[in-house]
Amino acid sequence: MAKFEPIVTERLVLRPFEARDRVRLIKLANNWRVAKNLSTMPFPYTEAAADTWLSMQEGLWAGGKTVTLVIDSGGELIGGIGVGVRDHDEWEMGYWLGEPYWNRGYVSEAARVLRDYAFDALKLDKIVAGHYPDNHASGAILTKLGFRYTKETMRQSLALGAKVKCLDMALPRERWLALRSPMDENGKRLATREPVTLAVSAAQMVREERNSR
Repeated sequence: MAKFEPIVTERLVLRPFEARDRVRLIKLANNWRVAKNLSTMPFPYTEAAADTWLSMQEGLWAGGKTVTLVIDSGGELIGGIGVGVRDHDEWEMGYWLGEPYWNRGYVSEAARVLRDYAFDALKLDKIVAGHYPDNHASGAILTKLGFRYTKETMRQSLALGAKVKCLDMALPRERWLALRSPMDENGKRLATREPVTLAVSAAQMVREERNSR
């Protein structure tokens, strides 16, 4: 995997998964209250599941169509977030957070900077996302980020072992541009934009991989 410069926010670091994340990944992901809200996370979340996920990382990045990152607080994994090609060549954002870290605004903080990274650095035209109807917290986060409901779909849930109704949402580039923070008199955005700058080398890597395929 080419070197990825971590994306730094006020309280978090978004970085690639590493072997050292294995123990924390198993501990936090092996939680029904986390897994039931996700389509691709199995439950129970076993050591084998963690090993499979970690072993997939280099291949996912090498394909140039996925950016998967640890949500790191204080040097430890507290969750995961990413954006990658799903259906119909659409780039979809997804995330999860360990239960001990809920209700602290961590997902909003991480998702906001990844949203900006995807548009600013990856030059995407649109990001899609989705949440289950009873996951109101995720729906609120996406709405705050500018996503709007588009349609209902049925998605296979590994944890539930069945297809589940999902509320699909989308954020086109034009709406994101309208939501961007204003600049001050020096041309600097009032909201921190440094994380995207730190990640430009990674964005170039992803774009080059996409264009070479």
